[in-house]
Amino acid sequence: MKRFLLIALCLVATLSNALPNEPFNPGYADFKVTVQGLDTNYKVLALSVMPNETLHIKPEVAVAVVVNGGLLKKTVGHNWDWKAPAKSGLYPISLSTTNGKRMTLNVFVLRPASDIKKGKLDGYRIGVYPDKPFKGLPTYREPKGYIEVNATNKTTFVSPHFTLEQFLCKLPAVNGKKFIVLQTPLLLKLEKILSTVNARGFRTDSFFVMSGYRTPFYNRSIRSSRNSRHIYGGAADIYIDTNPQDGRMDDLNNDAKINRKDAAILYDLIEQLSQQQGWIVGGLGEYEANHAHGPFVHVDARGYRARWGKP
Repeated sequence: MKRFLLIALCLVATLSNALPNEPFNPGYADFKVTVQGLDTNYKVLALSVMPNETLHIKPEVAVAVVVNGGLLKKTVGHNWDWKAPAKSGLYPISLSTTNGKRMTLNVFVLRPASDIKKGKLDGYRIGVYPDKPFKGLPTYREPKGYIEVNATNKTTFVSPHFTLEQFLCKLPAVNGKKFIVLQTPLLLKLEKILSTVNARGFRTDSFFVMSGYRTPFYNRSIRSSRNSRHIYGGAADIYIDTNPQDGRMDDLNNDAKINRKDAAILYDLIEQLSQQQGWIVGGLGEYEANHAHGPFVHVDARGYRARWGKP
């Protein structure tokens, strides 16, 4: 109880700090679409499909659909099927209602994992995934394919407040390219957390993603867990970096120090949110600063509840 009271007091204090001029915009499209078993009402959302895979798009209202590749077909009711082209790349799908509401599904057709040769994809070090999924869970299966990231598409919005490049592995590009796995449930989780953080008084238009996707090769080089959610594109290490924007966690509790107590405030807000019915279950960890980084919080969408790092 004392801890939650401290959070409330810190929120009031934070509101007095210099904040962005405009109120937070959650980026809703004012209509809902079900796709890949997920519901979204965001104006933009990224999805991944394999070459020639069919995407079933189920809007709750009648929409017009525009694509720039692949095969589009109207099915029953308001529903549409889109068959992805054989060539990998970014293929935006635009949905619009009769009253002018719009949504964009930024669909990435993946480079198949079968293109990997000796642990490399076009020279980029992927490495080797574990032989068997952790605990037999489908969220720990080896990826079937990878998003090819280059100078043209790296700034693509994957949700209203996050771009593709925020989640890139720290390995240097090879011939101007990197490859990434990015799970849509993680994006939905981050957007929900971001909206809640802003509603509680911490004004920020995005999180700083300290670590997103890691190739198994890179993950091993930093001696992280063999089954880290990062290698499956389903995890992000985040912090708030707005006031001031200086590459480290903000002083959320206004004690003139940047330490684990600031990460604890973000952790507790997420934990409270996670207890709501229908929340995407996953991992949550709290980390203090060390010689390599400042305090941060780990979030993931692993499919079961896991908590660690609390003192």
